[in-house]
Amino acid sequence: MLSLLSMLEKIARQDVPLHMRAGMAVDLRELLADAALRDSVQARQLGQLSDSEVSVVLLIAAGKSHRRAAEMLDISERTIRAHIENSMKKLGLKPAAGDKRLDARLLIAHIFLPDVMQRISD
Repeated sequence: MLSLLSMLEKIARQDVPLHMRAGMAVDLRELLADAALRDSVQARQLGQLSDSEVSVVLLIAAGKSHRRAAEMLDISERTIRAHIENSMKKLGLKPAAGDKRLDARLLIAHIFLPDVMQRISD
């Protein structure tokens, strides 16, 4: 992304030869289309969850522990785990055998890294 911004800066200063600008424009359109698709997938996935489940997912994705997320939302850790379990069911994910932390990581990866998860499952 930084290299793309650097290229855009050069284009703005007209330091890039004309024949290279078209290729960069195509690359930029592809990058923006990929970002829009990722955002669309995330919105669709998060849209299937309740507001409480989304709050939990976002806190866990931000690196909060179950305990810290529970404190921030003023709910129990068990409720945090229940929201994660319910979110996984809604998104069709199978829980890991007995590993609740792995469940949370799988849920976050499924929502925020769908292209990676797709490649892994193929």
